[in-house]
Amino acid sequence: MTATKDSDTFSEGKKTYYKENYTPIVLFVAVLSLNVFSFSHFLKLGEHLKGKVYFGEQIEYMDKYKYCFFTLWTFIFQLVFMIVAIMDEAAKLMKLPISTQNKLSKTRAVMFNTVLFPSTLVVVSIFWTLWHIDRELVFPKVLDLFFPQWLNHMLHTFILLPVIIEIMLPKKHNFVKFQKAAPALALLFLSYTILYFSLYFRHGVWLYPVYKVLTWPQRLLFSAAQLCGALGYQKLGIVLQNSKRSQNKQKVK
Repeated sequence: MTATKDSDTFSEGKKTYYKENYTPIVLFVAVLSLNVFSFSHFLKLGEHLKGKVYFGEQIEYMDKYKYCFFTLWTFIFQLVFMIVAIMDEAAKLMKLPISTQNKLSKTRAVMFNTVLFPSTLVVVSIFWTLWHIDRELVFPKVLDLFFPQWLNHMLHTFILLPVIIEIMLPKKHNFVKFQKAAPALALLFLSYTILYFSLYFRHGVWLYPVYKVLTWPQRLLFSAAQLCGALGYQKLGIVLQNSKRSQNKQKVK
């Protein structure tokens, strides 16, 4: 039996075992439970007011196509990621076959670095920047009549929690390369941009009010800036995760 210095793993023959650490799984289960509750509440928003109060074309449109908001896409990405993270941590605690652990850990790493980290930071940074400029550009005040502030923060602020937890956890394997992750993220953002603009061409209403005040060159530039920002955030996330590789080498020394 061998063990690495300052490591949370030890090996016996060809098998690798992990010291039991329940903190990650407890944290992810807690955040997942909170997010599931928030998501279920989101799905029921304004039901008691439908047919009784008219909030205007923009709000009616936002409600009808709520599943097309990138914020919701990111929130769903987070739910899926946390389920995978919980399965990964559970596999380690239960000492499942190494092949199973590796598949879960790799899936978790790819999801986090390719989509979750950059998408989350794009949502948080753009939403709150526009909010402080003029909230009508992104979250009209009339929404306060049925959209509680706590849910607004769950969707646009507390989505940082899973990201912070994952960044703070130690990492020894399955590091992702930017060259492989970037094309997948670019494809995701381009697909969303096509969907977003197609909704306008079909219905004549912008899902995000900010696009109403922009000219066409500004709209295209704003969309391109979002993609560039996402790729920048992705690079940052990968650098942060890959920095743990050098930390591991220093510990072994």
